[in-house]
Amino acid sequence: MADANQSKYYTEEIRKDTRYRQDYVDGANRFLYEQYGKATAQRDQFITPEQYKANPEYYREALKQMLGYPLNLPVETPVLTEKTFVTQDGNVNIYRMQFTFFGYLKFYGMYFEQVNAKKDTPFVLSFHGGGGTPEMVSSLHKDSANYVHQTRRMTDRGANVFAPQLLLWNVETYGNPHDRLHLDGKMRQLDGSMTALEVYLLMGCISYFIEEGTAPADRIGVVGLSYGGMYALHLAAVDTRIKACYSCSWFNRAFEHSWGDWSYRNAAKLFGSAETAALIAPRALFIAMGDNDNLFDSKVTEEEYARLTPYYQIFGAADQCKLRVFPGLHEQDHEDFGFDFLMEHL
Repeated sequence: MADANQSKYYTEEIRKDTRYRQDYVDGANRFLYEQYGKATAQRDQFITPEQYKANPEYYREALKQMLGYPLNLPVETPVLTEKTFVTQDGNVNIYRMQFTFFGYLKFYGMYFEQVNAKKDTPFVLSFHGGGGTPEMVSSLHKDSANYVHQTRRMTDRGANVFAPQLLLWNVETYGNPHDRLHLDGKMRQLDGSMTALEVYLLMGCISYFIEEGTAPADRIGVVGLSYGGMYALHLAAVDTRIKACYSCSWFNRAFEHSWGDWSYRNAAKLFGSAETAALIAPRALFIAMGDNDNLFDSKVTEEEYARLTPYYQIFGAADQCKLRVFPGLHEQDHEDFGFDFLMEHL
């Protein structure tokens, strides 16, 4: 239906006002980066290697507070709701395991237990990335995608491995519709985050495996790719029961990648990627990034790593922290350096 009144009003071409919108967005970006510079200066005063060494638990609690609820709660050991045998594959028995938290929240994963497991068999958590599943990261699908058989490279080294399902699967492929960012928004309104919730659930699973006798308390490690690399770092930073961490294809400058569920209140003033990783010191940490990663810039990874290393040096533990920039894309390293490092420290 024609607008009879349109001819009464002045009109013009859209492009006449383009410059004003561009000026606005340019100014907004300049404002944000100027504020980020100030926030970085505050972060440098908030945490230093000397301050962290003097009081590591203060900073661990500060990270928990930043991530939010429910990390302010005591860790709950979940109830094992289901353990279903899938098959024996070479040196491991494979199970599906489901745990119940809070009396109703079901949390699930694949568990790979060595056929000849002993009480001191190393225990490793293996985290998938965005769009992934425990099955994909563990090579149960024919195409293990960019994971390069991450879970099985640990089972081949003699570890028991638990690969949990994080709220990250591809809905088009797997069904079970969910909106992670929408749920994260609800968590923010409850003074929490999806990161906090899932780190809490993972800590509970560790408690279960320790109490059940499967995970020796002094031989627990974690490995993850992409989103999984983020979870590996955050879990190890919060939970000192993790003795060694391998984070692949995530470690970068958080402000450059301000995804909604990676953006925490006041993070720029408190904990960036380097400061979060610093809370792992002096425990073992291996970081890897592809030199042609299509999501993250390996040069920025190297810059953030330079911020991290003083936290290990002050403990006299420089050899406990390693960085490898490997020839590759957004994927797990095809070489074994990270996996060998992890096992050496378990």
